[in-house]
Amino acid sequence: MTEILEKNIKHIRKYNSSLCDKVLAIKTLSKSFEINSNFVGEYNLVIDGIPVHSLTGAQQEAKDILENLPHNNMSSVHVLYGLGLGYLLDEFSQSVKGIVIVYEDDIELLRYVLEVVDFTSSFKNNNCYIVSNFDEYRMVFEHVFRYKTKVSLSALDYYILQRDTEYKAFGKEVERLYAMYDHNYSFQVHQIYSFLQQTMLCLDKKFNCPLLTDYKNLLKDKPAVIVSAGPSLARNIETLKKYKDSVYIFCVGTAFKTLIANGIVPDFLHVIEKVNTTIHYDSSKTKDIILVCEPYTSHYIYDLPFKNIFLTASEETDASRWFLDVAGKDFVPFETKGTVSYHALYSAMYLGCNSIILIGQDLAYSDGNCYAKGSAYEDLECFFDEKLNKYRIYPRNFEKYRDAYYAKLDISIEEKNERLNNVIEKFNSELVTVDGQNGEKLPTSNAYAMFIEYIKEFGIRFNSKCKLINSSLGGAQIDGFENMPLELALNSFAVGNLDKSILKNSDFKPSFNIKEIILRLHEEIDAISEVYPLFIKGKEYVDKIKQELANRNTLTEDALKNLKKASTLYVDIANKYIVKNKLLKMAAMKEHCELSYLMKQNDFGSDLDFEAASMFLSAFDNYYFNVRKNLYWIWYMLKKNITELEAEK
Repeated sequence: MTEILEKNIKHIRKYNSSLCDKVLAIKTLSKSFEINSNFVGEYNLVIDGIPVHSLTGAQQEAKDILENLPHNNMSSVHVLYGLGLGYLLDEFSQSVKGIVIVYEDDIELLRYVLEVVDFTSSFKNNNCYIVSNFDEYRMVFEHVFRYKTKVSLSALDYYILQRDTEYKAFGKEVERLYAMYDHNYSFQVHQIYSFLQQTMLCLDKKFNCPLLTDYKNLLKDKPAVIVSAGPSLARNIETLKKYKDSVYIFCVGTAFKTLIANGIVPDFLHVIEKVNTTIHYDSSKTKDIILVCEPYTSHYIYDLPFKNIFLTASEETDASRWFLDVAGKDFVPFETKGTVSYHALYSAMYLGCNSIILIGQDLAYSDGNCYAKGSAYEDLECFFDEKLNKYRIYPRNFEKYRDAYYAKLDISIEEKNERLNNVIEKFNSELVTVDGQNGEKLPTSNAYAMFIEYIKEFGIRFNSKCKLINSSLGGAQIDGFENMPLELALNSFAVGNLDKSILKNSDFKPSFNIKEIILRLHEEIDAISEVYPLFIKGKEYVDKIKQELANRNTLTEDALKNLKKASTLYVDIANKYIVKNKLLKMAAMKEHCELSYLMKQNDFGSDLDFEAASMFLSAFDNYYFNVRKNLYWIWYMLKKNITELEAEK
């Protein structure tokens, strides 16, 4: 190994050991690599006779690409497709803010270039990564992704022309992964406290429910149908009715009415919404059904009579992790991806079902219908507006849909009209198209497009473990699932009636120690009591700054001094409390991330001007006021839950 290769490998091994092993395993090269000079005397890599860098200026080529970046800040991730001789990597590593990831899947090229080019100067800031496949890229991207991260993709003309198909495919995967992470991260930041709020309501009832994860493979090798409320449900309802006793039926909340109206009582009802959705469920029917929900599912669902309630604690939410911590339970990986259909699908797989069939999982507005007939939102129609030359969503009967949508809301007709128009506009602003099963483009929502990716990923991960079938024919294409008519699928995999007595006779009981839970809740009260005074102190700093800025209309020395105190206190709270306690983290997440992002993007030094100081003041004000308010509510709910749990003992 040459000295240059050894130095490069030493750095890359810090985060991508497998790539280093692949590079070092290359002993001979099948391609022709050579280094020549371009017209201005710069080194140029030539692969099989084709120069990689510009003949008129490799460094200028890199500078031109850099100048055309759509964004460049501390939260940016700059992806470079192809390494070449590293001119682009060198330019980006020295000039950009944020992170640089080089994707080079030619291992022979990596071996050759890493042996002849010393990348020490590019690596010295520890903001550059090299990967050779998408799994490695995903690993690095997950590690560096932060709140409000933006991603750019750049490449030399050589790579765009010589690897056109691969480059475009990689670009789509980069976009897809970014959309998933951005959606999930932003959603968590802005919604995490509301998840916690719902989780903390009626804990006494939740600790009376068994965990679904205590019953892995309960339905081993039994066929299952996941019923969602897409348009294809109506086309399949008679077939499902014929085979309803031959499969376990996992039903998402919005499809419940359709099943009940057709004489089908599902075995499991899945509800994970934080909002109250009890209007959709007939309480006279729920008594024969097992509810499967999350700790953050709206507490109103517990007012309905169910045969039993299984709780799942999904890995995507800190609120669920906190619930398990308080319960004294080990974390068992369980996924929802924020969609109830995925929740039902993962539940069936976890319980051991084999031959899992999707119906109503169209995830696209096929045949002009947004939802199945008989479902909660059946009156929504998607059509192509010739005048606007685009798809639009609108209720077939505005007044009927309005009255159903806001049935339990005591507000005026005018306000209902205004709210519904806003909802419809939001629907339309989020319309996109996706690939259908026959290669056509189908209209759908941004959210559904995201769900397609989640379920596609599920299919790719688990189709070797169990048979996965999509009978939502006419809907979106979901890779990893075999498209098959429901009649054929059920006739093949659901033979004869099932003995479902296991759901009736099994003694499903909670396995929680209430006494220990109460002790842990007291520990959380102690943690809040310790940090709460610091937020009072922080608010005092903020009020002093406000007074200084208001009286002088300029940034005084005292104001700057208190800004620094507020900043130092924020860092101390984050390091000593927020990062060490899930409950405190959830209470502060939104304000903490906003403030952290602001401080990362802006220098916080003695040269602050009045405008910048005012911006920081607003962020500190939100942080110390809002988080303190959240902590007080949590403290109150902890006390209330302890009282209710003690009454249960």
